[in-house]
Amino acid sequence: MQPETSAAPPDRGALLRILAQCPRHLLVLALGASLAAAAAGIGMVAAANEMLAGRHDPQWLAAGFAAAALLGLAGRVGGGMLFARLGEGVLLDIRRTLAGRVAAAEFARVERLGASRVQSVMTDDAARVADFLVAFPNIVMNAVIVAGCLAYLAWTSLAAFALALATILGGSLVFHLGHARALKELDRAGTAQDELFAHFDGLFSGAKELKLNRERSEAFLKLSLERSIEEIRAHRLRGLHIYVAAAAIALFLVHALVGVLTFGTFSGAGSIVVFLYLMMPLDALLNNLPNAQQARVSMGRIDRLMAAVAEPEPVLTRAPATGFRELRLAGVRHRYYRESEDGMFELGPIDLAFRPGEVTILIGGNGSGKTTLAKVLTGLYRPDGGSILLDGAPITELDRARLRRLFSAVFSDFHLFPTLDGLSGPGAALDAQANALIAKLELGHKVSVTNGVLSTRSLSQGQRKRLALVVAYLEDRPFYLFDEWAADQDPAFREVFYRKLLPELRARGKAVLAISHDDRYFDVADRCVKLENGRLVEAGMTPAAQASA
Repeated sequence: MQPETSAAPPDRGALLRILAQCPRHLLVLALGASLAAAAAGIGMVAAANEMLAGRHDPQWLAAGFAAAALLGLAGRVGGGMLFARLGEGVLLDIRRTLAGRVAAAEFARVERLGASRVQSVMTDDAARVADFLVAFPNIVMNAVIVAGCLAYLAWTSLAAFALALATILGGSLVFHLGHARALKELDRAGTAQDELFAHFDGLFSGAKELKLNRERSEAFLKLSLERSIEEIRAHRLRGLHIYVAAAAIALFLVHALVGVLTFGTFSGAGSIVVFLYLMMPLDALLNNLPNAQQARVSMGRIDRLMAAVAEPEPVLTRAPATGFRELRLAGVRHRYYRESEDGMFELGPIDLAFRPGEVTILIGGNGSGKTTLAKVLTGLYRPDGGSILLDGAPITELDRARLRRLFSAVFSDFHLFPTLDGLSGPGAALDAQANALIAKLELGHKVSVTNGVLSTRSLSQGQRKRLALVVAYLEDRPFYLFDEWAADQDPAFREVFYRKLLPELRARGKAVLAISHDDRYFDVADRCVKLENGRLVEAGMTPAAQASA
């Protein structure tokens, strides 16, 4: 399966969609508070300017200035707090929605997306969107102050206003020319970060291999990890440098305008005061624009990931099956991209039936399709051809969730969750049952369950697999699937698994499919099935099973 990429230009409506995710009443209150603070700032400038011009009573102007200052304080505090709340709310919604969609999406699509891309979007991109909302009141206030100061200039001196407007438009043009290039660089940095997260995963999951081979470790750090870090740094620096240069040029034009007004004949001190006050909000506005554009890029990446998992699998509408008489694969095929071979691999056609109380061992070389067959059988992968029949009835797309409910599985790349949340049964009874199974699997001295929480997961891989088996036992499904479960067990417990646990499951009427290379234990199975290059080449009863038949 080919990995999906995320490079694409962000659309123009991304920032509006960020605001659209906010609760409307809170957004209106936050905007109102920010606008009030901006209006207060304009009022203070006007009061100071009128004081210099001597056109009004100084006491009234002083009172108005003080009132505007208090209003500005209240507006900044209120607007800042409300937008911080909105930012955290949007961050929560993005992460919760994305997590829910990933959980509901088709398994094969989640595999193609990759954990690194999802992790990058849920952490950095979502945080940038939240940071934009936190900074948004400053953007609003500074934009309104700039507009208000220009309006005040138009009222006091049309010539100064025209020159100021021309200067700001010129600065905006300079900023716009660099905008597209900077945006591309920031988007490339975001795409490169997905690769960096994948390398971080390799740094931890491959720690053993890196520790054993110093040359490989150094090569990984320099050629993979550091290269990705440097690529992100280079793209971000190029983008931010463009923004800084554009903002500096725009501010230089404002400084030049102040000089013209000061030493020219356009206006008096009033216009100069307005422009001196205008410089700070204009500078802050230009400095905040890169953050807004990064949020725009991040929102585009979030939207693309949301779209990639927008179609959830059909939910289970029928009652889950509590048992079955026969589960049959009839001419089942499945094709997927195999990166190691840079080509398509086809599993099948597979004709195979499973019944309760039977133990089937699946064997085959690496890359023969054993795990792929297990994922098709359990409903994680959709067959590209043939049918899966449950008690003679074909499994449709609407039934795949029902098919999955038949299985308790421990895959070779299993994940052990820290809690038993979602398993049936009252807390105390579940704890007792779990601890009894833990003792049965000889882990009682290592781990226990209290209130549904494992006391530790810091165990060897073999011991963690035993805990995963405990969870599978607690699920108590009709069909058990084990993917190389015994590979990490010591010889004594491998004997327990094959000679004791599998026969117990058979005696309980469970169907079992165990992927294995342990040929000395094949006699415990009712039959062995062999795959080669995706084809079923051998299927039949073991000699022991034939003797007891």
